[in-house]
Amino acid sequence: MAVMRGFLLLLLLHIFTGTTSGNCGSTCDACHKNATCKEDKNTSCCFCREGFAGDGLNCYDQQQCNSSRCCHEGYQWTAKGGCEDIDECRLPLCKRGMDCIDNTCADPCSRYSRLEDDWRSVNNTDQVSLHCDRYVYWQGWYRMFLDNKDARIPERCIEKRSSSCCLFPSHDIHVKLCPGNYYVYKLLQPSACHLAYCAEENPPAPAPPAHFDLICGRDNIQVGVQVASMMSSQLDPFSGNLAANNCSLVRESDGIVWYETETKEGACGNKLKTNGTHAIYFNALFLYSVDNSSFSPPETFPFSCAYALETDTSLDVAIRPILPIDGGVSGVGAEATASMSLFPNASFTEPYAAGVVTLPLGSPLYVGVSVQETDPVFAVVLEDCFATNSQDINEPNPSFFQSLIENKCPANRREVAVISSGSSLRSRFSAVLFLFQNNDFEDVYIHCQLSLCDQRNFNCVPSCHRKVAARSISSSEQMKAVSVGPIHFVGRSLHPPKKTPV
Repeated sequence: MAVMRGFLLLLLLHIFTGTTSGNCGSTCDACHKNATCKEDKNTSCCFCREGFAGDGLNCYDQQQCNSSRCCHEGYQWTAKGGCEDIDECRLPLCKRGMDCIDNTCADPCSRYSRLEDDWRSVNNTDQVSLHCDRYVYWQGWYRMFLDNKDARIPERCIEKRSSSCCLFPSHDIHVKLCPGNYYVYKLLQPSACHLAYCAEENPPAPAPPAHFDLICGRDNIQVGVQVASMMSSQLDPFSGNLAANNCSLVRESDGIVWYETETKEGACGNKLKTNGTHAIYFNALFLYSVDNSSFSPPETFPFSCAYALETDTSLDVAIRPILPIDGGVSGVGAEATASMSLFPNASFTEPYAAGVVTLPLGSPLYVGVSVQETDPVFAVVLEDCFATNSQDINEPNPSFFQSLIENKCPANRREVAVISSGSSLRSRFSAVLFLFQNNDFEDVYIHCQLSLCDQRNFNCVPSCHRKVAARSISSSEQMKAVSVGPIHFVGRSLHPPKKTPV
């Protein structure tokens, strides 16, 4: 009898400690097509069928996903739960200029904490109330403020605090200069007490003259000065020039004189700097006195335009698989910073018109990506490309997922070829798609994650001679993704052609 009790206890433990993939609600309508629904009174629970894993709302073919990539970026495959969210900061996924903040890659210029302690001022004379940053739990990035004004950590020794800056061990901290001329810091604990980070007001950028207008366009930069305002300041609004004299286009409209230059390094003296997340063009407008009877130096008005190097774009064409129908059409994504087009052949001359394209299953796809960027120092790099049955590139659990390009290289060299990437503002690749089991010829969309690479400082063409096991740290600046779709595939006949007797 004791044996029977032990057997019963073991059976109960197995029942109550076993794992389940069920998800319960009030209706069966939300269950995945590869799930079964069990109803009990007012509750309906979804369970993935045998051979599938997931929570019942999303079910994945275990055999298929164990040998291929089913999960969207940011998710990992598990045999029990299917695609589960991962902490991407555990992997070196963040691009240059980004950092892992709150378990996600982000730009520190927009994700920081404020330090607003007035005692941090270099002008603080209080010798009684001492402060210490040794035991502060520093986490993430910080921006300094004094009296609600932008501040920065001095880059010099504060003499009145110590006779030498070398009395204590030093350590490096990360600093980033952000668009808008402010600094953010990734702080560490000082080596001893009472040591603390001090701050001083950040000198403001040179104030522009009254009615100084700046338009930062994708193709050109325009600087405008109001005629009446300049004349009242004894400056001739028509006498100006940029860093390169006799270069810019000049026009007058509605009482404003506009000076225009291309958004390109070197154009009219433009200087270009990249900081990992932005491309920043610098120049200056020089205006001369209305009294030109004698020599007088011009007034200088510096200006800059910052352009984010991250952008998303999608190819608004779907690949729709159906059984035999003649013809095929594919569309092009709306004009944006980046766009993707589907072409009928390897000449890449005329893209498909907008709309749904129908192609025989196994047909080669020719995909072209272009970036509307006027400065030729940049090149677009294909980082990751994949095909799904969802138009939403951020769909976490698509029922169809096929990786095409991983970490800049073909995921399967027999099915994908990268024709050009990292050599210009246009990239191209070709691929052959095959449907997964039970996919039922769904519409297919192609998505690509892109980056811009500065060809002045890096060799931007990916090297794909060997398989890269882990994602490498990129020298490129991440852009938003591009997509194309839907593409509708037509099933080919599986019967061999008949032979005509001679």
